[in-house]
Amino acid sequence: MEKLSAPEIKAMKEEHGPLPEEYIAWLSEQGWGEQESGIMLYSGPLHASEIFGDQYPSALEGVLLIGDDMAGYSIGYRLSDHGWQFVGFDSIGSDLEIVEEGLGAYLKS
Repeated sequence: MEKLSAPEIKAMKEEHGPLPEEYIAWLSEQGWGEQESGIMLYSGPLHASEIFGDQYPSALEGVLLIGDDMAGYSIGYRLSDHGWQFVGFDSIGSDLEIVEEGLGAYLKS
């Protein structure tokens, strides 16, 4: 896994605005790439259109995708009235779900 440097984190925040602290901490302390859990964590957040094209599922509106299991399940963050929500998306069923355990616990499971 490759850790992001402070300048890379700064550039990411300039491009995407404020991002969840647990996500920034993971990228700078643990790194991006294939995690022990098998999840591929991207080097930065992606908009749904960057993965699914312009006809992306409506459930992904406003979601920044940060990784996937390389088998159709993506993880990301959605900004809500209560702050950032860690979410999962099943591309087969097009369902978006809130992942309560948070990023660190999810990546270690």
